[in-house]
Amino acid sequence: MEVVDSVLLSRLDALDEAREIAAQYFAAVDVEGLDLVRVKVRSRLRHGTANTVVAIAGATGSGKSSIVNRLAGSNLSEASVRRPTTSATHAVIWGAADAGPLLDWLEISRRHQIEMQHADFDGLVVLDLPDHDSTAVEHRLEVDRLVELVDVVVWVTDPQKYADAALHHGYIQPLATHAGMLRFVLNQIDRLGDGGSAVAADLARLLDDDGIPNAEIIAVSALTGDGFEQLEAVLARAIAERTAMLERVEVDLADAAAGFGRSGAMRSAGEAEERLVAGLSEAAGSAEAARVAANHHKRQGSLAMGWPFTRFLRRLARKPLADLPGPGRHSAAEPRADLALRDYAEDVAGDAEAPWPGALRSAVSQHRGALLDDLRRSVGREALAAGARSRWWSAVAWLQRVFAGAAVVGLGWLIVVAVLGGFFQLATDPLLPPTPGADWIPLPSALLLGGVLLGLLFGLLMRVPLAVASRRRGRRAQKAIEHQVRGHATTRVIEPVMQVVRDREALEELCRSVGS
Repeated sequence: MEVVDSVLLSRLDALDEAREIAAQYFAAVDVEGLDLVRVKVRSRLRHGTANTVVAIAGATGSGKSSIVNRLAGSNLSEASVRRPTTSATHAVIWGAADAGPLLDWLEISRRHQIEMQHADFDGLVVLDLPDHDSTAVEHRLEVDRLVELVDVVVWVTDPQKYADAALHHGYIQPLATHAGMLRFVLNQIDRLGDGGSAVAADLARLLDDDGIPNAEIIAVSALTGDGFEQLEAVLARAIAERTAMLERVEVDLADAAAGFGRSGAMRSAGEAEERLVAGLSEAAGSAEAARVAANHHKRQGSLAMGWPFTRFLRRLARKPLADLPGPGRHSAAEPRADLALRDYAEDVAGDAEAPWPGALRSAVSQHRGALLDDLRRSVGREALAAGARSRWWSAVAWLQRVFAGAAVVGLGWLIVVAVLGGFFQLATDPLLPPTPGADWIPLPSALLLGGVLLGLLFGLLMRVPLAVASRRRGRRAQKAIEHQVRGHATTRVIEPVMQVVRDREALEELCRSVGS
Protein backbone atom coordinates (compact mmCIF):
# COMPACT_ATOMS: atom_id res chain seq x y z
CA MET A 1 0.00 0.00 0.00
CA GLU A 2 1.32 3.42 -0.92
CA VAL A 3 1.74 6.06 1.70
CA VAL A 4 -1.28 8.39 1.59
CA ASP A 5 -0.88 12.04 2.44
CA SER A 6 -0.92 12.51 6.23
CA VAL A 7 -3.23 15.53 5.90
CA LEU A 8 -5.81 13.35 4.18
CA LEU A 9 -5.52 10.74 6.91
CA SER A 10 -5.94 13.43 9.57
CA ARG A 11 -9.09 14.59 7.79
CA LEU A 12 -10.39 11.05 7.86
CA ASP A 13 -9.61 10.82 11.58
CA ALA A 14 -11.48 14.09 12.09
CA LEU A 15 -14.44 12.55 10.26
CA ASP A 16 -14.32 9.61 12.68
CA GLU A 17 -14.48 12.01 15.62
CA ALA A 18 -17.29 13.95 13.97
CA ARG A 19 -19.20 10.73 13.53
CA GLU A 20 -19.03 10.00 17.27
CA ILE A 21 -20.57 13.38 18.06
CA ALA A 22 -23.10 13.30 15.22
CA ALA A 23 -24.38 9.91 16.37
CA GLN A 24 -25.63 11.54 19.58
CA TYR A 25 -27.83 14.07 17.80
CA PHE A 26 -28.56 13.15 14.19
CA ALA A 27 -30.92 10.53 12.82
CA ALA A 28 -29.54 7.02 12.44
CA VAL A 29 -30.02 7.13 8.66
CA ASP A 30 -27.79 10.23 8.43
CA VAL A 31 -25.08 8.61 10.52
CA GLU A 32 -25.34 5.43 8.46
CA GLY A 33 -24.66 7.49 5.34
CA LEU A 34 -21.61 8.95 7.03
CA ASP A 35 -20.45 5.46 7.97
CA LEU A 36 -20.74 4.33 4.35
CA VAL A 37 -18.49 7.17 3.25
CA ARG A 38 -15.96 6.39 5.98
CA VAL A 39 -15.82 2.71 5.02
CA LYS A 40 -15.62 3.52 1.31
CA VAL A 41 -12.84 6.07 1.74
CA ARG A 42 -10.73 3.84 3.98
CA SER A 43 -11.18 0.91 1.62
CA ARG A 44 -10.14 2.96 -1.41
CA LEU A 45 -7.13 4.43 0.40
CA ARG A 46 -5.88 0.94 1.19
CA HIS A 47 -5.43 0.34 -2.55
CA GLY A 48 -3.25 3.41 -3.04
CA THR A 49 -2.80 5.54 -6.17
CA ALA A 50 -0.99 3.06 -8.43
CA ASN A 51 -4.20 2.56 -10.41
CA THR A 52 -6.65 5.15 -11.66
CA VAL A 53 -10.15 3.72 -12.12
CA VAL A 54 -12.16 5.34 -14.90
CA ALA A 55 -15.79 4.33 -15.47
CA ILE A 56 -17.24 4.75 -18.94
CA ALA A 57 -20.96 5.35 -18.44
CA GLY A 58 -23.74 6.19 -20.81
CA ALA A 59 -27.14 5.39 -22.20
CA THR A 60 -28.12 2.58 -24.55
CA GLY A 61 -26.57 3.09 -27.99
CA SER A 62 -24.29 5.94 -26.88
CA GLY A 63 -21.19 4.02 -27.98
CA LYS A 64 -19.52 3.26 -24.62
CA SER A 65 -18.18 -0.13 -25.70
CA SER A 66 -16.93 1.27 -29.00
CA ILE A 67 -14.97 3.93 -27.16
CA VAL A 68 -13.49 1.31 -24.81
CA ASN A 69 -12.51 -0.84 -27.80
CA ARG A 70 -10.80 2.04 -29.56
CA LEU A 71 -8.94 3.03 -26.36
CA ALA A 72 -7.80 -0.60 -25.94
CA GLY A 73 -6.93 -1.01 -29.58
CA SER A 74 -8.90 -4.26 -29.82
CA ASN A 75 -12.47 -5.47 -29.96
CA LEU A 76 -12.72 -6.43 -26.27
CA SER A 77 -16.36 -5.52 -25.91
CA GLU A 78 -17.57 -7.19 -29.12
CA ALA A 79 -18.88 -10.20 -27.17
CA SER A 80 -20.94 -7.92 -24.94
CA VAL A 81 -22.73 -6.59 -28.02
CA ARG A 82 -23.83 -10.04 -29.15
CA ARG A 83 -24.54 -11.67 -25.77
CA PRO A 84 -27.80 -11.16 -23.88
CA THR A 85 -27.56 -7.97 -21.81
CA THR A 86 -26.35 -8.53 -18.22
CA SER A 87 -25.37 -6.38 -15.26
CA ALA A 88 -21.73 -7.48 -15.36
CA THR A 89 -19.14 -4.72 -15.73
CA HIS A 90 -16.19 -5.14 -18.09
CA ALA A 91 -12.70 -4.03 -16.86
CA VAL A 92 -9.71 -3.22 -19.08
CA ILE A 93 -6.32 -2.85 -17.35
CA TRP A 94 -3.19 -1.15 -18.66
CA GLY A 95 0.24 -1.55 -17.09
CA ALA A 96 2.03 -3.94 -14.77
CA ALA A 97 0.54 -2.68 -11.48
CA ASP A 98 -1.52 -5.38 -9.79
CA ALA A 99 -5.09 -4.15 -9.96
CA GLY A 100 -6.52 -7.46 -8.70
CA PRO A 101 -7.20 -6.42 -5.07
CA LEU A 102 -8.70 -3.14 -6.25
CA LEU A 103 -11.02 -4.90 -8.70
CA ASP A 104 -11.93 -7.44 -6.05
CA TRP A 105 -13.05 -4.56 -3.85
CA LEU A 106 -15.00 -3.12 -6.78
CA GLU A 107 -16.49 -6.61 -7.33
CA ILE A 108 -15.46 -6.69 -11.00
CA SER A 109 -14.92 -10.23 -12.24
CA ARG A 110 -14.65 -9.64 -16.05
CA ARG A 111 -11.09 -8.37 -16.55
CA HIS A 112 -8.79 -7.86 -19.53
CA GLN A 113 -5.09 -7.11 -19.14
CA ILE A 114 -3.75 -5.69 -22.39
CA GLU A 115 -0.33 -4.84 -23.72
CA MET A 116 0.82 -1.29 -23.31
CA GLN A 117 0.02 0.68 -26.46
CA HIS A 118 -0.07 4.03 -24.68
CA ALA A 119 2.88 4.64 -22.40
CA ASP A 120 0.87 7.30 -20.64
CA PHE A 121 -1.84 4.76 -19.70
CA ASP A 122 0.29 2.86 -17.18
CA GLY A 123 -2.01 2.10 -14.21
CA LEU A 124 -5.25 2.91 -16.02
CA VAL A 125 -8.28 0.74 -15.29
CA VAL A 126 -11.31 1.38 -17.50
CA LEU A 127 -14.73 -0.01 -16.54
CA ASP A 128 -17.35 -0.43 -19.23
CA LEU A 129 -20.56 0.02 -17.23
CA PRO A 130 -24.04 -1.22 -18.13
CA ASP A 131 -26.46 1.28 -19.65
CA HIS A 132 -27.71 3.70 -17.02
CA ASP A 133 -31.11 3.89 -18.75
CA SER A 134 -31.54 0.13 -18.99
CA THR A 135 -34.94 -1.34 -18.21
CA ALA A 136 -33.18 -3.99 -16.12
CA VAL A 137 -33.07 -2.84 -12.51
CA GLU A 138 -29.83 -4.68 -11.83
CA HIS A 139 -28.10 -2.68 -14.56
CA ARG A 140 -29.06 0.64 -12.99
CA LEU A 141 -28.05 -0.61 -9.54
CA GLU A 142 -24.64 -1.62 -10.87
CA VAL A 143 -24.13 1.82 -12.40
CA ASP A 144 -25.23 3.53 -9.18
CA ARG A 145 -22.88 1.38 -7.11
CA LEU A 146 -19.76 1.92 -9.21
CA VAL A 147 -20.31 5.62 -9.79
CA GLU A 148 -19.96 5.99 -6.02
CA LEU A 149 -16.65 4.11 -5.94
CA VAL A 150 -14.55 4.93 -9.02
CA ASP A 151 -12.02 7.75 -9.35
CA VAL A 152 -13.23 9.28 -12.62
CA VAL A 153 -16.54 8.96 -14.48
CA VAL A 154 -16.61 9.59 -18.23
CA TRP A 155 -20.19 10.23 -19.27
CA VAL A 156 -20.67 9.27 -22.90
CA THR A 157 -23.67 10.71 -24.69
CA ASP A 158 -24.73 11.24 -28.29
CA PRO A 159 -26.63 13.85 -30.31
CA GLN A 160 -29.94 12.07 -29.66
CA LYS A 161 -29.69 11.62 -25.87
CA TYR A 162 -27.38 14.34 -24.57
CA ALA A 163 -30.38 16.18 -23.02
CA ASP A 164 -31.90 13.04 -21.49
CA ALA A 165 -33.47 13.85 -18.09
CA ALA A 166 -32.44 10.45 -16.72
CA LEU A 167 -28.81 11.43 -17.20
CA HIS A 168 -29.01 15.00 -15.91
CA HIS A 169 -31.47 14.54 -13.03
CA GLY A 170 -30.48 11.02 -12.02
CA TYR A 171 -26.69 11.29 -12.12
CA ILE A 172 -25.06 14.57 -13.11
CA GLN A 173 -26.97 16.88 -10.76
CA PRO A 174 -26.43 14.66 -7.68
CA LEU A 175 -22.73 14.50 -8.56
CA ALA A 176 -22.32 18.23 -9.20
CA THR A 177 -20.15 18.62 -6.09
CA HIS A 178 -17.86 15.99 -7.62
CA ALA A 179 -17.36 17.97 -10.84
CA GLY A 180 -13.60 17.40 -10.66
CA MET A 181 -14.04 13.66 -11.22
CA LEU A 182 -16.48 14.00 -14.14
CA ARG A 183 -15.58 14.04 -17.81
CA PHE A 184 -18.05 14.45 -20.69
CA VAL A 185 -17.77 12.87 -24.13
CA LEU A 186 -20.10 13.70 -27.02
CA ASN A 187 -19.88 10.70 -29.36
CA GLN A 188 -20.99 10.28 -32.98
CA ILE A 189 -19.92 13.76 -34.09
CA ASP A 190 -19.32 12.25 -37.53
CA ARG A 191 -23.12 12.36 -37.94
CA LEU A 192 -23.38 16.07 -37.13
CA GLY A 193 -21.10 17.69 -39.63
CA ASP A 194 -20.94 21.43 -39.03
CA GLY A 195 -23.60 21.15 -36.27
CA GLY A 196 -21.23 19.46 -33.82
CA SER A 197 -20.17 22.71 -32.18
CA ALA A 198 -23.77 23.79 -31.58
CA VAL A 199 -24.67 20.47 -29.93
CA ALA A 200 -21.55 20.60 -27.76
CA ALA A 201 -22.42 24.17 -26.72
CA ASP A 202 -25.97 23.13 -25.85
CA LEU A 203 -24.64 20.22 -23.76
CA ALA A 204 -22.32 22.65 -21.95
CA ARG A 205 -25.34 24.87 -21.23
CA LEU A 206 -27.27 21.93 -19.75
CA LEU A 207 -24.26 20.99 -17.59
CA ASP A 208 -24.05 24.58 -16.36
CA ASP A 209 -27.71 24.30 -15.32
CA ASP A 210 -26.79 21.07 -13.52
CA GLY A 211 -24.26 22.94 -11.40
CA ILE A 212 -21.13 22.21 -13.45
CA PRO A 213 -20.05 25.46 -15.10
CA ASN A 214 -17.39 25.61 -17.80
CA ALA A 215 -17.52 21.85 -18.34
CA GLU A 216 -15.06 20.54 -20.93
CA ILE A 217 -16.89 18.66 -23.71
CA ILE A 218 -14.74 16.16 -25.63
CA ALA A 219 -16.30 15.59 -29.03
CA VAL A 220 -15.31 12.23 -30.54
CA SER A 221 -16.31 9.68 -33.10
CA ALA A 222 -15.76 6.09 -32.03
CA LEU A 223 -16.30 5.13 -35.65
CA THR A 224 -13.67 7.37 -37.27
CA GLY A 225 -11.41 8.06 -34.28
CA ASP A 226 -11.87 11.83 -34.46
CA GLY A 227 -11.27 13.53 -31.10
CA PHE A 228 -9.63 10.51 -29.48
CA GLU A 229 -6.30 12.26 -29.13
CA GLN A 230 -7.99 14.80 -26.85
CA LEU A 231 -9.77 12.04 -24.87
CA GLU A 232 -6.53 10.08 -24.46
CA ALA A 233 -4.75 13.24 -23.34
CA VAL A 234 -7.42 13.88 -20.67
CA LEU A 235 -7.09 10.33 -19.36
CA ALA A 236 -3.30 10.44 -19.49
CA ARG A 237 -3.28 13.67 -17.50
CA ALA A 238 -5.43 12.11 -14.75
CA ILE A 239 -3.08 9.13 -14.62
CA ALA A 240 0.12 11.17 -14.66
CA GLU A 241 -0.97 13.37 -11.76
CA ARG A 242 -1.97 10.30 -9.70
CA THR A 243 -4.42 12.52 -7.87
CA ALA A 244 -7.78 11.44 -9.31
CA MET A 245 -8.39 9.00 -6.47
CA LEU A 246 -7.27 11.49 -3.84
CA GLU A 247 -9.45 14.21 -5.32
CA ARG A 248 -12.43 11.87 -5.25
CA VAL A 249 -11.71 10.96 -1.63
CA GLU A 250 -11.36 14.61 -0.65
CA VAL A 251 -14.69 15.50 -2.24
CA ASP A 252 -16.37 12.50 -0.62
CA LEU A 253 -15.06 13.60 2.76
CA ALA A 254 -16.14 17.20 2.21
CA ASP A 255 -19.63 16.10 1.12
CA ALA A 256 -19.97 13.79 4.11
CA ALA A 257 -18.98 16.54 6.52
CA ALA A 258 -21.12 19.22 4.85
CA GLY A 259 -24.33 17.67 6.15
CA PHE A 260 -23.17 18.00 9.75
CA GLY A 261 -21.66 21.46 9.67
CA ARG A 262 -23.05 24.85 10.62
CA SER A 263 -26.79 25.30 10.15
CA GLY A 264 -27.77 28.58 11.76
CA ALA A 265 -26.26 30.37 14.73
CA MET A 266 -26.91 29.77 18.40
CA ARG A 267 -27.15 32.74 20.74
CA SER A 268 -24.85 33.62 23.61
CA ALA A 269 -26.14 31.90 26.73
CA GLY A 270 -25.29 34.66 29.26
CA GLU A 271 -28.55 36.62 29.24
CA ALA A 272 -30.54 33.45 28.69
CA GLU A 273 -29.06 31.96 31.85
CA GLU A 274 -30.14 34.98 33.89
CA ARG A 275 -33.68 34.70 32.54
CA LEU A 276 -33.66 30.98 33.32
CA VAL A 277 -32.59 31.55 36.93
CA ALA A 278 -35.19 34.29 37.33
CA GLY A 279 -37.90 32.03 35.90
CA LEU A 280 -36.96 29.09 38.11
CA SER A 281 -36.77 31.37 41.15
CA GLU A 282 -40.29 32.53 40.36
CA ALA A 283 -41.40 28.90 39.97
CA ALA A 284 -39.80 28.07 43.30
CA GLY A 285 -41.64 31.05 44.81
CA SER A 286 -38.55 32.65 46.33
CA ALA A 287 -40.38 35.89 47.18
CA GLU A 288 -43.34 34.05 48.73
CA ALA A 289 -40.92 31.69 50.47
CA ALA A 290 -39.21 34.72 52.02
CA ARG A 291 -42.55 35.83 53.49
CA VAL A 292 -43.22 32.30 54.79
CA ALA A 293 -39.71 32.12 56.26
CA ALA A 294 -40.18 35.48 57.99
CA ASN A 295 -43.53 34.40 59.43
CA HIS A 296 -42.07 31.07 60.52
CA HIS A 297 -39.23 32.87 62.27
CA LYS A 298 -41.71 35.21 63.96
CA ARG A 299 -43.88 32.31 65.11
CA GLN A 300 -40.91 30.41 66.48
CA GLY A 301 -39.72 33.54 68.28
CA SER A 302 -43.15 34.18 69.72
CA LEU A 303 -43.34 30.63 70.99
CA ALA A 304 -39.89 30.92 72.52
CA MET A 305 -40.28 34.38 74.08
CA GLY A 306 -44.00 34.70 74.67
CA TRP A 307 -45.65 34.29 78.08
CA PRO A 308 -45.75 30.51 78.66
CA PHE A 309 -49.47 30.45 79.56
CA THR A 310 -50.57 31.97 76.23
CA ARG A 311 -48.34 29.88 73.95
CA PHE A 312 -51.01 27.25 73.40
CA LEU A 313 -53.10 29.88 71.61
CA ARG A 314 -50.29 30.49 69.14
CA ARG A 315 -49.82 26.78 68.62
CA LEU A 316 -53.46 26.49 67.58
CA ALA A 317 -53.00 29.11 64.84
CA ARG A 318 -52.20 28.04 61.21
CA LYS A 319 -48.52 27.33 60.74
CA PRO A 320 -46.75 29.55 58.18
CA LEU A 321 -44.98 26.53 56.69
CA ALA A 322 -48.36 25.32 55.46
CA ASP A 323 -48.17 28.15 52.88
CA LEU A 324 -44.81 27.09 51.44
CA PRO A 325 -44.69 27.72 47.65
CA GLY A 326 -42.84 25.78 44.98
CA PRO A 327 -43.30 22.66 42.81
CA GLY A 328 -45.54 20.08 44.37
CA ARG A 329 -47.12 22.67 46.67
CA HIS A 330 -48.56 25.17 44.22
CA SER A 331 -50.40 24.22 41.05
CA ALA A 332 -48.77 26.97 38.95
CA ALA A 333 -45.19 26.20 40.00
CA GLU A 334 -44.44 23.35 37.58
CA PRO A 335 -45.91 25.13 34.52
CA ARG A 336 -43.78 28.17 35.38
CA ALA A 337 -40.67 25.99 35.61
CA ASP A 338 -41.50 24.30 32.30
CA LEU A 339 -41.96 27.70 30.66
CA ALA A 340 -38.59 28.87 31.97
CA LEU A 341 -36.92 25.70 30.63
CA ARG A 342 -38.57 26.00 27.23
CA ASP A 343 -37.70 29.69 26.89
CA TYR A 344 -34.09 28.96 27.83
CA ALA A 345 -33.80 26.24 25.19
CA GLU A 346 -35.30 28.54 22.56
CA ASP A 347 -33.06 31.45 23.60
CA VAL A 348 -29.91 29.36 23.24
CA ALA A 349 -31.07 27.66 20.04
CA GLY A 350 -31.35 30.98 18.22
CA ASP A 351 -31.42 30.33 14.47
CA ALA A 352 -29.87 26.87 14.68
CA GLU A 353 -31.56 24.27 12.52
CA ALA A 354 -32.44 20.67 13.31
CA PRO A 355 -31.38 18.65 15.18
CA TRP A 356 -30.00 21.27 17.56
CA PRO A 357 -33.23 22.89 18.85
CA GLY A 358 -34.56 19.43 19.69
CA ALA A 359 -31.29 18.46 21.33
CA LEU A 360 -31.41 21.58 23.49
CA ARG A 361 -35.00 20.88 24.50
CA SER A 362 -34.01 17.37 25.49
CA ALA A 363 -31.03 18.71 27.44
CA VAL A 364 -33.12 21.14 29.50
CA SER A 365 -35.78 18.54 30.29
CA GLN A 366 -33.69 15.43 30.93
CA HIS A 367 -33.29 16.30 34.63
CA ARG A 368 -36.65 18.06 35.01
CA GLY A 369 -37.93 15.80 37.81
CA ALA A 370 -34.71 16.11 39.82
CA LEU A 371 -34.70 19.88 39.26
CA LEU A 372 -38.23 20.27 40.61
CA ASP A 373 -37.31 18.15 43.64
CA ASP A 374 -34.26 20.34 44.21
CA LEU A 375 -36.35 23.50 44.06
CA ARG A 376 -38.91 22.08 46.49
CA ARG A 377 -36.23 20.97 48.94
CA SER A 378 -34.43 24.31 48.72
CA VAL A 379 -37.57 26.24 49.59
CA GLY A 380 -38.45 23.94 52.48
CA ARG A 381 -34.92 23.79 53.83
CA GLU A 382 -34.43 27.55 53.88
CA ALA A 383 -37.88 28.20 55.34
CA LEU A 384 -37.18 25.74 58.14
CA ALA A 385 -33.71 27.18 58.69
CA ALA A 386 -35.26 30.61 59.15
CA GLY A 387 -36.95 29.35 62.31
CA ALA A 388 -33.67 28.51 64.03
CA ARG A 389 -33.38 30.03 67.50
CA SER A 390 -31.47 33.27 67.92
CA ARG A 391 -29.15 33.54 70.91
CA TRP A 392 -31.02 36.47 72.40
CA TRP A 393 -34.21 34.43 72.55
CA SER A 394 -32.77 32.38 75.41
CA ALA A 395 -32.38 35.41 77.68
CA VAL A 396 -35.92 36.55 77.01
CA ALA A 397 -37.27 33.03 77.48
CA TRP A 398 -35.45 32.83 80.84
CA LEU A 399 -37.05 36.07 81.97
CA GLN A 400 -40.47 34.84 80.86
CA ARG A 401 -39.96 31.71 82.92
CA VAL A 402 -39.12 33.91 85.92
CA PHE A 403 -42.28 35.96 85.37
CA ALA A 404 -44.35 32.84 84.92
CA GLY A 405 -42.83 31.31 88.03
CA ALA A 406 -43.62 34.42 90.06
CA ALA A 407 -47.22 34.34 88.85
CA VAL A 408 -47.54 30.64 89.72
CA VAL A 409 -46.06 31.20 93.19
CA GLY A 410 -48.35 34.15 93.82
CA LEU A 411 -51.42 32.28 92.59
CA GLY A 412 -50.57 29.20 94.62
CA TRP A 413 -49.93 31.30 97.73
CA LEU A 414 -53.32 33.02 97.40
CA ILE A 415 -55.07 29.69 96.90
CA VAL A 416 -53.50 28.34 100.09
CA VAL A 417 -54.53 31.45 102.01
CA ALA A 418 -58.07 31.19 100.67
CA VAL A 419 -58.37 27.54 101.68
CA LEU A 420 -57.01 28.10 105.16
CA GLY A 421 -59.11 31.15 105.78
CA GLY A 422 -62.28 29.96 104.13
CA PHE A 423 -62.47 26.31 105.06
CA PHE A 424 -60.52 26.19 108.26
CA GLN A 425 -61.35 29.66 109.60
CA LEU A 426 -57.73 30.31 110.38
CA ALA A 427 -56.21 33.76 110.74
CA THR A 428 -54.56 34.55 107.38
CA ASP A 429 -53.04 37.95 108.13
CA PRO A 430 -49.66 36.46 108.93
CA LEU A 431 -49.81 34.63 105.60
CA LEU A 432 -50.24 37.86 103.62
CA PRO A 433 -47.14 39.93 104.31
CA PRO A 434 -46.92 43.30 102.58
CA THR A 435 -44.78 43.75 99.55
CA PRO A 436 -41.50 45.48 100.34
CA GLY A 437 -41.74 49.06 99.11
CA ALA A 438 -45.44 48.68 98.35
CA ASP A 439 -47.12 47.68 101.57
CA TRP A 440 -50.52 48.47 100.08
CA ILE A 441 -50.50 45.13 98.23
CA PRO A 442 -49.84 41.72 99.75
CA LEU A 443 -46.76 39.96 98.49
CA PRO A 444 -48.57 36.97 96.87
CA SER A 445 -50.88 39.34 94.99
CA ALA A 446 -47.86 41.34 93.82
CA LEU A 447 -46.17 38.17 92.63
CA LEU A 448 -49.29 37.12 90.68
CA LEU A 449 -50.07 40.47 89.12
CA GLY A 450 -46.44 41.33 88.49
CA GLY A 451 -45.71 37.99 86.84
CA VAL A 452 -48.76 38.24 84.57
CA LEU A 453 -48.37 41.88 83.64
CA LEU A 454 -44.61 41.77 83.15
CA GLY A 455 -44.82 38.56 81.13
CA LEU A 456 -47.49 39.92 78.80
CA LEU A 457 -45.81 43.33 78.53
CA PHE A 458 -42.41 41.86 77.86
CA GLY A 459 -43.94 39.60 75.19
CA LEU A 460 -45.47 42.61 73.47
CA LEU A 461 -42.24 44.59 73.63
CA MET A 462 -40.26 41.74 72.05
CA ARG A 463 -42.46 41.85 68.95
CA VAL A 464 -40.55 44.86 67.59
CA PRO A 465 -37.03 43.34 67.51
CA LEU A 466 -38.57 40.00 66.51
CA ALA A 467 -40.30 41.58 63.51
CA VAL A 468 -37.04 43.23 62.43
CA ALA A 469 -35.14 39.95 62.81
CA SER A 470 -37.89 38.06 60.97
CA ARG A 471 -37.72 40.37 57.96
CA ARG A 472 -33.94 39.96 57.92
CA ARG A 473 -34.33 36.18 58.09
CA GLY A 474 -36.82 36.32 55.22
CA ARG A 475 -34.46 38.30 53.01
CA ARG A 476 -31.64 35.93 53.90
CA ALA A 477 -33.83 32.94 53.04
CA GLN A 478 -34.78 34.47 49.68
CA LYS A 479 -31.13 35.08 48.77
CA ALA A 480 -30.22 31.56 49.85
CA ILE A 481 -33.05 30.07 47.78
CA GLU A 482 -32.07 32.09 44.70
CA HIS A 483 -28.43 31.07 45.18
CA GLN A 484 -29.44 27.42 45.38
CA VAL A 485 -31.75 27.81 42.37
CA ARG A 486 -28.77 29.10 40.39
CA GLY A 487 -26.70 26.14 41.51
CA HIS A 488 -29.41 23.64 40.64
CA ALA A 489 -30.03 25.35 37.29
CA THR A 490 -26.32 25.15 36.51
CA THR A 491 -26.08 21.46 37.39
CA ARG A 492 -29.40 20.24 36.02
CA VAL A 493 -29.94 22.52 33.02
CA ILE A 494 -27.11 24.84 32.02
CA GLU A 495 -24.33 22.25 32.03
CA PRO A 496 -26.29 19.76 29.84
CA VAL A 497 -27.14 22.61 27.46
CA MET A 498 -23.54 23.81 27.37
CA GLN A 499 -22.48 20.25 26.56
CA VAL A 500 -24.75 20.34 23.51
CA VAL A 501 -23.30 23.72 22.54
CA ARG A 502 -19.74 22.42 22.97
CA ASP A 503 -20.55 19.31 20.95
CA ARG A 504 -21.97 21.43 18.16
CA GLU A 505 -18.91 23.70 18.14
CA ALA A 506 -16.61 20.67 18.14
CA LEU A 507 -18.60 19.08 15.32
CA GLU A 508 -18.41 22.26 13.26
CA GLU A 509 -14.66 22.51 13.82
CA LEU A 510 -14.18 18.87 12.86
CA CYS A 511 -16.31 19.34 9.76
CA ARG A 512 -14.19 22.33 8.77
CA SER A 513 -11.09 20.18 9.24
CA VAL A 514 -12.61 17.42 7.11
CA GLY A 515 -13.75 19.75 4.35
CA SER A 516 -10.65 21.95 4.18
